Amino acid sequence: MKVNIAWRLGSTLGALTVAAAGVLVVANPAAAEDSFSFTYSTLDNGDAVIVAKNNSWGGDAAGTAEWRADPSGSQPGDALTATDVLGDGYGMEAHLSNGRVASTRGQSAPYSVTKTGDLPEGNKYTMKLCIVKGSYEKCSSWVGVHA
Repeated sequence: MKVNIAWRLGSTLGALTVAAAGVLVVANPAAAEDSFSFTYSTLDNGDAVIVAKNNSWGGDAAGTAEWRADPSGSQPGDALTATDVLGDGYGMEAHLSNGRVASTRGQSAPYSVTKTGDLPEGNKYTMKLCIVKGSYEKCSSWVGVHA
């Protein structure tokens, strides 16, 4: 009888361990999706900034997407910039509705990349910021910008 009880106890503990591992595997992606939030800033001249915050890191800014119509200095044309500032393992991708993408994917933070090119003056576009890591992607809402 003692062997039977020990076998049942071992069997039950094994099943509970497998069930608990399954819960952990399911819980991790959901937790990652909920750990980011976005804030938005737009200017009258059409420039815009989207900031991603990693809430599981105390709400620290994780990265930004920035649109600058006709910037000056070393960045000619209309500039889309993605910046990763937090060494949390996630990358930043700035997307413009015309297909332009600036990405820090695969780079160690801090890292910034800018994609430039003149666009027709006055044309309206939208921009979003995506947090990326492997197949994981969480994106902000689209924000209106113009050249």
